[in-house]
Amino acid sequence: MRPLLLPIKTALLLAFFSALALALSLAGLAMVDRDARRLATAEAARHDYEALDEKLPGVIGDPAAMPLLAAAIGEIGQYAGRTGQPRVALFRDIHGVVSGSWTSWPRDLRPWRDGLVIGRTPDGADLIGVQRILPGDARLLIARPVGAASALRRSLGLWGGSIVLLLLGLSLATAVIVGGQTAARIRRLNRVCDRVGEGDVSARIADPGPPDEIGILARHMNGMLGELERRIHGLRAASDHIAHDLRTPLARVRARLSAMENADDAEIAGQATRAAAELDRLMAAFNALLELREIESDVSTTPALFDIAGAIDDAIDLYEAVAEDEKQVRITRAIAAGQFSGDRELVIRALANLIENALKVSPPGGTIHVTASTARKDGEPAIELGVADQGPGFPEGDIAVEPRSTLGGHGLGLIIVRAIAERHRGEVRVARLAPGARVTLLLRTPRLLAAYE
Repeated sequence: MRPLLLPIKTALLLAFFSALALALSLAGLAMVDRDARRLATAEAARHDYEALDEKLPGVIGDPAAMPLLAAAIGEIGQYAGRTGQPRVALFRDIHGVVSGSWTSWPRDLRPWRDGLVIGRTPDGADLIGVQRILPGDARLLIARPVGAASALRRSLGLWGGSIVLLLLGLSLATAVIVGGQTAARIRRLNRVCDRVGEGDVSARIADPGPPDEIGILARHMNGMLGELERRIHGLRAASDHIAHDLRTPLARVRARLSAMENADDAEIAGQATRAAAELDRLMAAFNALLELREIESDVSTTPALFDIAGAIDDAIDLYEAVAEDEKQVRITRAIAAGQFSGDRELVIRALANLIENALKVSPPGGTIHVTASTARKDGEPAIELGVADQGPGFPEGDIAVEPRSTLGGHGLGLIIVRAIAERHRGEVRVARLAPGARVTLLLRTPRLLAAYE
């Protein structure tokens, strides 16, 4: 049995939400870090602008001083470039000529906050600064590029990704371990249920485990099975006592009737003969009931591989001579070669019952046809045994609930056959023929406990 998927799915779901929470936290931290860097850059750019305004009082905004402003900005921009300072100083005159840090004006400048603008440097970094529109649509830009992410943020991102992977790995490992343990406990429950389904009511869960949900269920199952076993044993004991108490008186009555059959009075002898016949039928039904109880209660037999044709030949041999000599009934067969894993003696008993029933209802000179073929039921290999006769037949239906009088003499024999079929996880089907009837026995290998390994 594979590990349960529910613990794995639950653990993966928890790991997903944990990773999602961690990712959202890291994303929030990244946004805070970005805003902090932007605010620091904006403050520095504003300070640069104020320092320029102090050094060149009255120049910014004076149309006559624009050449001086252009020269100053050019010097500042070139100096910043030579010294590697994170400053941007740009001036665009009324003719569109740009001087300063770059030779072109940023094209994606847009308002940001507090009178500042934001854009991008030629290499794609964020740019924040102060822009002034001068007379004649000349422009001045004092800005700074936003600094790269801090080492702390990079470390947090690296560690965050590692933690996410670790969470997923630990969750999956935990789920596999917990799922495997849970599956093993459920496998033990399945074994016991399977044994009970085969008729072994003495099966118990040896180790219910801790008192969790599965452990409590296992203890309840043990208690239920204990009570079931007690009641079944009581019923079987009562049946055994009844059988013992009835068998001896019935045998005595039969012996007395046999003695009366030889009486001088013909009427008394005839009545004794008829009573003996009825008693024989009663004892046959009684023995059949005991046989049925034996089949339904004996679960100790282990399925074994046997030859189908050999088992069918053994069943036919029990009745073939009697059928030909006493009723002139011929038994034919069409048997597919193959092997089957099951209880050979029970299969022979079931087939013998079907042949005996068919022989009872077959007219003199009739034919009983026995077939065997391989089949599949619910995807599993099976065998299909059939016995067809030329008797009066009986209605199709569930033979488990058909009254005996409608079965044309088949009676308890078919109920015993059905019990054997159930031991082999199979079924019995009845079909009308013209004339006669066909009983089909479908058998599968009894369920092995290893099916849950």
